[in-house]
Amino acid sequence: MNNKTLLNFALVIVSVVMTGAMTFSCNTDDVIEQITEEKPVIILDSSTGIYDVIQGETLVISPDYINITDARYQWEIDGVVVADTPSLTYKWDETGEFYVTITVVCKNGTVQEELKVIVTEPALPVISLPLSNDNIDVLIGNDFVITPEIKNRNDSEFKIKWEVNSKVVSEELKFIFHAENTGDYNISVTATNSFGSDSRSFMIHVVEELPINITFPTISYFNKSTTRYTFANRPIYITPIISRLESTTINWLVDGMKVDCISSTYVFTPSVPGDFDITVLVDDKYSATMKVVCVDATEEQRMRSASSSANNNATKVFEYCPAPGQFIGDTNVGGMTGLETTLDAANEWALNRLKNNNYVSLGGFGGYIIVGFDHSIKNNNGSFDFSIMGNAFFNAQSGTGGSNEPGIIYVMQDVNGNGLPDDEWYELRGSNTGIDGTLQNYAITYYKPAGDNMSVQWTDNIGNSGMIDYLSSFHRQPSYYPAWIGDASYTLYGTRLEARNTQDSQTGMWDNWAFDWGYADNMGSDLISSGSEASGEGQSNGFMISNAMYPDFTNIPLQYIDFIKVQTGVCAKSGHLGELSTEVFGFIDL
Repeated sequence: MNNKTLLNFALVIVSVVMTGAMTFSCNTDDVIEQITEEKPVIILDSSTGIYDVIQGETLVISPDYINITDARYQWEIDGVVVADTPSLTYKWDETGEFYVTITVVCKNGTVQEELKVIVTEPALPVISLPLSNDNIDVLIGNDFVITPEIKNRNDSEFKIKWEVNSKVVSEELKFIFHAENTGDYNISVTATNSFGSDSRSFMIHVVEELPINITFPTISYFNKSTTRYTFANRPIYITPIISRLESTTINWLVDGMKVDCISSTYVFTPSVPGDFDITVLVDDKYSATMKVVCVDATEEQRMRSASSSANNNATKVFEYCPAPGQFIGDTNVGGMTGLETTLDAANEWALNRLKNNNYVSLGGFGGYIIVGFDHSIKNNNGSFDFSIMGNAFFNAQSGTGGSNEPGIIYVMQDVNGNGLPDDEWYELRGSNTGIDGTLQNYAITYYKPAGDNMSVQWTDNIGNSGMIDYLSSFHRQPSYYPAWIGDASYTLYGTRLEARNTQDSQTGMWDNWAFDWGYADNMGSDLISSGSEASGEGQSNGFMISNAMYPDFTNIPLQYIDFIKVQTGVCAKSGHLGELSTEVFGFIDL
């Protein structure tokens, strides 16, 4: 033996004396090594333990094994032994979900792992287009760009073709339509893979001038009324949705009489009770009319005092209208049954969750929930009036970053006295109100996917587009689009905050940074409680009614409120974590 070998041998002898148990073997260089009898380990070749395969295809599962000596292998599918080899090669002829167990028995122990195989039907392509209808107006000489979402396009034989009036014009995923002549153009797209094809078509009308569409915003997505209610001498800010404002002239009429306002927002302040017709006139040829009702009551008369048996917690959910998101409709994590296909059923589900301090996810930007109490919540003038519980947290290591998914807060009084949230919403001021990067009149439209297990496409009112990604490794419900929204698309409006999510370039970890104050599900300076994982309680923020404001950021002195709305305030996603979505656990009158 050389000197190095002698030294190693001496160290081994010392180790034997100290431990009383050691096994030796010699390698080809006559170096004596230690053999440790550690337990065997199975490392699956899927990080999630879930494998996907097409019906009729063969799947090979090849785990890695550590500390395996003299091993015997056994593979079982739903309790039936199918193989005794280190890897499993199996042809899956039936669709469904199957549980597979690999057991390894060797002289240093036995180890077992369970995995799941999901067998789906042959993966035909499915095309989803981000269109609200099949008739599109495009200005002559302008580009119209559309990118479909196509399921099952990761196929070696995948092809796509675009046709204009039956003539093939492109074989790229993104399609850019441009025409220098007016007229109607039939557009079709066909996607083909090794299993078959799918096609979609729509019509583009190329016009010299785009028509102007004018609508007034509704109270909420499910409440289609445009009527606004107020008390005498309390202003109403009226801003219609106008499809285009370039080179337009605007005039306003009250009960048919022109008033002194040429702005896109009209501030109407009735001095006496009554009904008033408010009309906006654009370019002297396009118009829309809505109603303002000045109620014959005072603010004090509408207040509902709390009885001795009043509940400090919200007692009713009036609208649960989330944006699409990974937790929407999830029967495993979110607790839904899959039968929530109506608003009433969704509201009942959300209320039961809140009663049990379980989270209700609002999905991506614009998703909201509206709750009410069995009494009015008073303005305490300087202290927190109510609190909202979320599940934000700081990064445990750095004490910063972490998970903050801010929700914008809106409040409402029951001005018309009917017990419903169909009056006037007022946003609560937050730390980012009115600053650069915050958009007060943001709108986003979500499009229902054409098939299951597909991402949800969206477009907004400032020219952006994107997707709520389908995260099959984490949430496998058929769709992230709410099942109780029957329309092929829906638009949500509200204030959008500039996202504060960042990714560490070294670790790849994401942080959703907190905002200073004024938002739900956010570790701001307005925390009442930072929460406790051990107790199952989330963090809780306090809010003041005195922060209610008009759309021009001036304060409105409300004596009380009856309804609260929380709406996801950012439009962003953090890689594999998916979209940022506000979560709420409860609403409490303080």
